[in-house]
Amino acid sequence: MALSLQQVLKQTQKLIMTPQMQQSIQLLQLNSLELEQMIHAEMMENPFLELADDEEGLASAPSDDDAGDAADAPADTGLSEQAARDEVPEEAHEPEFDRAPAAAADPLDNTLAERPDDSADTGDFEAFSKTDVDWNEEYSESDTIAYSSTREDLEEYDFTTYTAIGESLYDSLMRQARLSVLADAELRIAEFIIGNLDEAGLLDCRLENQAMMLGYAPDLIEPRGGKDSEDRLRRVVLKLKGESNIEHLRELNRRQLVATLVAHLIGVTPDEAMTMPRGEWLLALIARKLRKPLDDFKDLPPTELVLHVIAGRMRTDPDTVFDVLEVIHDFEPTGVGARDLAECLRLQCEERGIRNRLLYRILEQFLSDLQQKRFREIARAIDVPEADVVEVFQIISRLDPKPGLSKTKDSARYITPDVYVKKVDDRYMYFLNEGDAGRLRIASHYRRMAQRDRKRGRPDAPAAPEGENGSNPHAGYANEKYKNAIWLIKNIEKRKATVLRVTEAIMNYQSDFLEHGIEHLRPLTLRNIAEVVGMHESTIARVTTGKYVETPRGIFELKFFFSSGLETDEGEDASSRSIKEMLTQMIQAEDPRRPLSDQKIADMLKDKGINIARRTVAKYREQLKILPAKLRKQVG
Repeated sequence: MALSLQQVLKQTQKLIMTPQMQQSIQLLQLNSLELEQMIHAEMMENPFLELADDEEGLASAPSDDDAGDAADAPADTGLSEQAARDEVPEEAHEPEFDRAPAAAADPLDNTLAERPDDSADTGDFEAFSKTDVDWNEEYSESDTIAYSSTREDLEEYDFTTYTAIGESLYDSLMRQARLSVLADAELRIAEFIIGNLDEAGLLDCRLENQAMMLGYAPDLIEPRGGKDSEDRLRRVVLKLKGESNIEHLRELNRRQLVATLVAHLIGVTPDEAMTMPRGEWLLALIARKLRKPLDDFKDLPPTELVLHVIAGRMRTDPDTVFDVLEVIHDFEPTGVGARDLAECLRLQCEERGIRNRLLYRILEQFLSDLQQKRFREIARAIDVPEADVVEVFQIISRLDPKPGLSKTKDSARYITPDVYVKKVDDRYMYFLNEGDAGRLRIASHYRRMAQRDRKRGRPDAPAAPEGENGSNPHAGYANEKYKNAIWLIKNIEKRKATVLRVTEAIMNYQSDFLEHGIEHLRPLTLRNIAEVVGMHESTIARVTTGKYVETPRGIFELKFFFSSGLETDEGEDASSRSIKEMLTQMIQAEDPRRPLSDQKIADMLKDKGINIARRTVAKYREQLKILPAKLRKQVG
C-alpha cells in the first residue's frame, strides 16, 4: 500500500481544563490568608471588583439602578449578598443574539465581531450581565450548610504595638567584628568565616563544605541530585572533552558522570575514580585547588584543614586565619565560630571560668561516649571514679551546644483558622473565616455607569473607533473583565461550600475527638470523606492541605484528622495519632531514674487492648523525637 497524505475526520472525547475549572482548583488549594492576597491582586487587575463596606450590606438600601437586580435575587439561597444580587431569572438566561446595536455606540454595549457565537460577549452590557449561571442550581446543596463571617471591626494599630525586626546572627557578628581590632584584610577574612557559619553558629568543617568553599559546584560535590543536576554535569563533561554530541552520555548515571569529572580534575582514570573512597577524592580536589601535594593534607584533621582552605580562598596564610578565628571566638553568644561541638563546649567552659582537667580531657577524647551516657566505660578508660564522670556530664549538660540559635530562632508563627467549630446548645456549628472574600462584589459604580450609558447616550464622550459591523474594540476588554469577575465570585462561593462540607464531614466522623480529646481519634482516610461528600479524593486532599480548623480542643490542620489505625482487642481500629498521644503521656509520667523501654511501653499498650509491636513503638517514638530510654535516664 502506497504512502500518501490524507485528511481523516475523527471523533474523540477528552477532558479540557477550562480557565474557570483551573481557577476553581487553584482557589481550593488556598487558605484564607492566601485567598485574601489573591483577591487583592485580582482587584488591582480587574476594575469590576471591589470590597463592600462592612455596614453597606446591612444598612444601605438598594439604589434605583439596582432595583431590578434586587427584585430578581432569590429570597434565601445560602449565598452571599453579592451572589444573590447577580442572580437572574430563568427566562433571562437565553442570550439575545438578535438584538441590534444601538445607534450611539458605547464601548461596553457593542458586540465582538471576532466571537459572534459567544453569548457572553454578544449584545449590549446588560445582555452580558445576564450570564448563563443559575445560582440556585449551582448551590442547591449548600442551603443546609450555615456559614457566616467572623470578621470583627478592625481598629488602627497603636505605634506601641510594633516591634523592631530581630537582629540576625550574621548581622550581630559583623557588628561585633567592625567594633573589634580587626581591619582591612582581617575584617574580610572574618566576614568570610561568619558567612560560612551554620544556623547553630558553628563552622562546618565537612570535606563537602570545604570543597564548595573553594568554588566547586554543588552538582559535583553533593551526593544527590535530580535530572537537572545530571544534565548540567553532562554539559560540563562535553565542555571538558571539547565535544558537542550529548547523546552518548545519556546512558551514564550520576555517579559515572561525577567519576568522569573527578578523574579529569585529579588526573586519574574514571575506573580509578569510581573505586576511590569519597573522602579521598574530595581531599584530592581540595589539594588541587590549593595547588599543594595531596600528602600534605592526608594527616590533617578537618578542623585544621579548614584553616588552609580559608587561607587559600582569601590568599593569606593559615596562621592569620587562626588569629581571626580566635577573635571571633570572643564574640557573643559564646561558642560561635567553633569548628566542632567539642570546641564550642570548651569555649563556654573557659568563658565561665571552669577549671576541671577531667572535663577538658573528656571533651577532647570521649565526647561521643558521653553523649551516649557510657559513664562506666569512660571511667574505666581514664581510671577515675564513675561519679566524677557523671559530675562532668552534669556540668556539660548545662551548656548550649547550638549557641547561634539564640539569634536565628524564627519568630512566632500565628495561625489564622479557616473554619471555626463551636458548640451551641449541644450542637456543633461550622463558621467559615471569609475575610475579604465575603465582601467581594461587582463594582456598583461601573455597573451603574454602564447601565446609565446604555439607557442614554453620552454626548460628551469621544467617539470610539468603530470596526467591522460597528464593533468597538473597547467592548472586548470590559466584557472580559466583567466575565472574569463573575467567575471569580462564583468560584469563591463554590470554594466556601466545599470547604464547609468537607470540614463538617470530618468533624462528624471525629465526633469522639470533639467530646473527649485526641486519645479518641478514629482512623480516617481521604476515601472515607470522599465517599461521604461525593467528591474525588484529590479534591479532599486540596481542601485539607494548609487549612486549619479551630475546635473546642484547639487549632489543628485538617490533615491532622487523617491517620492509619491499629486493631484493638474489640476488633475496632485505633488511630495512630491517638496511640502517639498515649505514648507521649506514658513517657511524661515515667520515673526519670527508671524510664520505660520500648518493650515496656508496648506491653502497657497491649494491656489497654492495643496490639502493637516493639518496633512500632520505636518508630512512633522517633517520629515524636523522643530519645531512647537509656538517653532519657536521669543521672546524679
